Amino acid sequence: MSKEYFQRRQNKLSEELSKHNLDGMLVTNMIHIRYLCGFTGSSATLLINQEGTTFISDGRYVFQSEKEVKGASILIDSISHFEVIKNENLLKDGQKIAIDGNNVSYQNFITISKVLSGVELINMTNIIETMAMQKDEKELEAIKTAVEITDRAFAEVFPMIKIGVEEKVIANQLSFLYRKYGDSDSDAFPAIVGAGPNSAKPHHTPTDRKIGPGELLVIDSGAKFAGYHADMTRSFATKGFSEEQKSIYDIVLKAQVDSIKGIKSGVSCKSIDKIARDHIASAGYGKYFDHGLGHSLGLEIHENPRFSKVSTDNLGTNYVMTVEPGIYVKDIGGVRIEDDVIVKENGYEVLNKTPKDFHVIS
Repeated sequence: MSKEYFQRRQNKLSEELSKHNLDGMLVTNMIHIRYLCGFTGSSATLLINQEGTTFISDGRYVFQSEKEVKGASILIDSISHFEVIKNENLLKDGQKIAIDGNNVSYQNFITISKVLSGVELINMTNIIETMAMQKDEKELEAIKTAVEITDRAFAEVFPMIKIGVEEKVIANQLSFLYRKYGDSDSDAFPAIVGAGPNSAKPHHTPTDRKIGPGELLVIDSGAKFAGYHADMTRSFATKGFSEEQKSIYDIVLKAQVDSIKGIKSGVSCKSIDKIARDHIASAGYGKYFDHGLGHSLGLEIHENPRFSKVSTDNLGTNYVMTVEPGIYVKDIGGVRIEDDVIVKENGYEVLNKTPKDFHVIS
């Protein structure tokens, strides 16, 4: 992506800072640094102030920063990034500089305060996260590609999902396929594969437990492309399933489909969560749906806003949200169904193509 592409983001951040009478911002979160200048390494600091944008890293990233960093001057040194800022006189005494308290540890705050003792540090949480909620066309294309890879991997893995197969075998195969297709730089997150009682654990870590008869199975996984995440969940039953297991599946599916139908720009996140939560509660399983309905996706797997009963956010055009209601009952099992959805001005676009009808494996 071009220098101008990232400069627009840097300029937008500068404008937001000016509204709060701030002279600049120290960015230390690596995801935010990638968002603002394109750098994908693991150690850097970005200073955005009235003079422009300065990227600071160490000798490990000389060539990588030359290739990736856009819209910023580059400083490479072996000393502390904040010492570099001090030595280069990049900030003046008395300036008000933002930091993000969500991403700066107390120890790091003390270090910055000592080195840049003449600067007033102001905590500004979520300013970059709020900018990142609305995705541009390049971001949407990256997320769509990540979803396409996820769909393709699920389709290829599906024939191997049988009674007697271990949870971790399925998880490992999905991870392999994300890399096999080349366009994916890694898993979006460690795959969740839970069979039988493990399906009732929303964030179960796959084990060598084998899929058994009369069980529910949950698979939650996603690819990552150009740094952007996909996140999809599908649930299944195995031969010998009970009527209650089938009923739970139907309840979750209707809750998911109905809540998606309510999505459009301007609608409150709380109201979308309520659609799914009310349906599950009316079916008698309210206490078994104990997490939020979904979250935004982007360079991070979990971003704001969230679909939850306590959310105060509204949806905006080109937000990308997961919709993932679930019911988890001990000794019966769990069901979760999840799609990735682009919020449109007057509706929505579901990205996932993997079927979500009730399917029995044997």
